[in-house]
Amino acid sequence: QCNFSLPSNKSMFASHIIFVRLQKPSSNPQQRCSTASPKEPIIKIYSVSMIENLAYKILDRIRRRRNSILLIFAISVALYLPPLTTLLLCDRIDAHSLDSRLLRRLREEGTIPKDEEIEIAHQLALTPQSRSIAPYNLGNVLQAVDLFHNTFFIVIYDPEEDTFIAYYSRNHKWVASVAKLINSFKILANSLRLMFPERFKSEKEFAIAISSGDYPAVSMIECIRHDKLPCVSEELNVAPIFHFGSVFTENIVPSMIAMPMPQGNHLSCYHRWAQHGVLCNDYLPRGLSNPNGLVFGDTVGLTWDDLIPSLVWRGTDFSYLTKMKPALRKPDFEKDVKGKMNRRIEEKESAVRAIRKSYNSLIPRWKGVVWTAQAELEARKSKEEGSIPWANIKFAGCMHEGQKAKVGDVEYYQQFDAIGIPAVGEGMSLEELARHKYHIDLGGGGGTTWSGTLEKLGLPGLLFHHMTPTKDYLHEKMIPWVHYVPVQEDLKDLKNKFEWAERHPDLAKKISDKATNLARSLGTDEGFQKMYMQFYELPLLQALDAYQPLSNESWRSVLERVKGDDLIPIIKCQGYYHHLCDALVDREDGYKHFGHW
Repeated sequence: QCNFSLPSNKSMFASHIIFVRLQKPSSNPQQRCSTASPKEPIIKIYSVSMIENLAYKILDRIRRRRNSILLIFAISVALYLPPLTTLLLCDRIDAHSLDSRLLRRLREEGTIPKDEEIEIAHQLALTPQSRSIAPYNLGNVLQAVDLFHNTFFIVIYDPEEDTFIAYYSRNHKWVASVAKLINSFKILANSLRLMFPERFKSEKEFAIAISSGDYPAVSMIECIRHDKLPCVSEELNVAPIFHFGSVFTENIVPSMIAMPMPQGNHLSCYHRWAQHGVLCNDYLPRGLSNPNGLVFGDTVGLTWDDLIPSLVWRGTDFSYLTKMKPALRKPDFEKDVKGKMNRRIEEKESAVRAIRKSYNSLIPRWKGVVWTAQAELEARKSKEEGSIPWANIKFAGCMHEGQKAKVGDVEYYQQFDAIGIPAVGEGMSLEELARHKYHIDLGGGGGTTWSGTLEKLGLPGLLFHHMTPTKDYLHEKMIPWVHYVPVQEDLKDLKNKFEWAERHPDLAKKISDKATNLARSLGTDEGFQKMYMQFYELPLLQALDAYQPLSNESWRSVLERVKGDDLIPIIKCQGYYHHLCDALVDREDGYKHFGHW
């Protein structure tokens, strides 16, 4: 049981396991630790892949036997079996804190790390630790109701009826995103049946809290806006909340767990794996027989040196974290541009200068448009032959009068474009985007982009990852300066990061290659199985084992005693087939019962 500190000049990533071999071996572990000089340990961190591959093969076989106790035992043995008997496992070194320390350093706003730090990150980047779930009961689950103002279910497995029931609070508004929540519930019920059939033949109830939506519809919004974190005390012992969507980057609700987002290339793919053990086409390379797959360099016959040295983005003009960032907005043409233009200078330059004054008030995607306008001016003034704008961030679509529309057909965008602010862009396929060297996954309504990040990891160019107050489950697999270059929420460091990449083509290419390898791995049985275990089956297994069923009272009486008539059953599913569910409240009744948000 070693207890020593790494030298202050040692920066490294750590993961599940750190094996430390000291310079003075001894048969006595205590003596081995005490006689070693803390300044001269020989530290070797082995990639988890050495034992991970074996572990997942074992876990998969046990998983098919549906034995949760044996599964937990196998995880424990597989993850802590030393690959070399001469190495000493020192559990006093906090792997998570070491990991977090370097991650914070690499994510510091506006900071470009030293080249050697990036090299260390590449050499030592490992899979992050999975979190544990503390024991909880139905009372803890019910505590979570008051943390939300909509899009939240209490899910209970009723052993008497052998069915899963979803409850919605009368105090919560009925909003459009409830449709995502209902879809998540249907898939969850069927997945629990598929993964743990023996557990749901018992006479014990099971309860779990779930939410969905672009980001969690929590009630403590003022706490979030003013950074009074954490907004929910860990002492409250709220049950785990499984959110199917983007979650908060900061520890606002400590018990919240990010789950796959409820759309075709995320949650549906995990469900398909649970059902059939078959990969979704979305994770496989694109081709004639798979038009919806990922695009890699070899898909389009491009290498790093073939790529256009510009930063490109195309997407939809959505709102951005409206509850968390209410001050951010889209530009007002009359007030932000036309009313501030200087008629004594050229029109485009005057328009760019005018909108730049409102930069801090704009949502990130419009900030990107401002950078593009400025880049076009710089390219036009440049004396270098063949100079192109370094930024090419434009809108291809928008929501207009409740319908999806092309921005070129909407007057609002036309007026910006007419005076030299390039808000209007042509639509670009992944194959067309792949021709460019740099990409960015600008956050939308929930602060992230549910499809864009995955797609851009696979492209042959370098991903500039937009760091926002929210994150997706997939982001846990991505390491800054290993799989992407982090960019501040307000994009003020965007040009500096672009210039860094241009000055360091070898490092930029290395990061791009790592990202591509990560995306490729998801399209293999082994790679997706790891994702499935880490982000889907294992969290649910932990919840099942942490839940403490009632012993002296029925779950219905607890619901009535604690919440009265506040909770209304919305839908129930037996879970044997995800589409066989009984709706207890339809869409119109929902608005009648709960009101319109």
